[in-house]
Amino acid sequence: MKNLRLILPSLALAALTASGCWLVSGQFTVSVDLATPINVDSGTTIAGAQIDLNTEKDYKDHKSNLKGIVDCALLGKFTNTGTGSLNVIVYLTPALTSHTTPALLNADATKVQLWGPLTLALGASKVVGWDESAALFTTAGKAALLSEVKGDGAFTIYAVGATAPYKLRLENGVAVLVIDAAK
Repeated sequence: MKNLRLILPSLALAALTASGCWLVSGQFTVSVDLATPINVDSGTTIAGAQIDLNTEKDYKDHKSNLKGIVDCALLGKFTNTGTGSLNVIVYLTPALTSHTTPALLNADATKVQLWGPLTLALGASKVVGWDESAALFTTAGKAALLSEVKGDGAFTIYAVGATAPYKLRLENGVAVLVIDAAK
């Protein structure tokens, strides 16, 4: 009986080894530094951050085994440099776009609100940390982000104000994804 308790697990391990079938799962983090500073002025120009996850080694190594997004955050220092209060919203376009005006972004039917709003008083700055940022992601935004992560991995994000006129600056911005992968 004692030998049977040792033999059965050994046979199962040998079968897995011979078949090459191993159940492996885990999480990895992809962190993308954004240009700094990003200045946005609704009267003149906006700037997006093009993100191509295919440039990240861990993403490329595990792309065929992606299961989901465990957590995500947009970190950095947001400053209201305009003349009134500001609600910052971040949009995602599911392509590497280069919209330079609010009108071009608003005309993009593929854009999805990813994050926000983050309210800033006149002249206020806010360093957004992980927990606050994670709570600002919208349900539709998370679904769009997951679609991009599992799709081609290339998309663009834009931080803008909810209503014009507005001016804002994002400094030391970082987009972070914690991705679940399993074979």
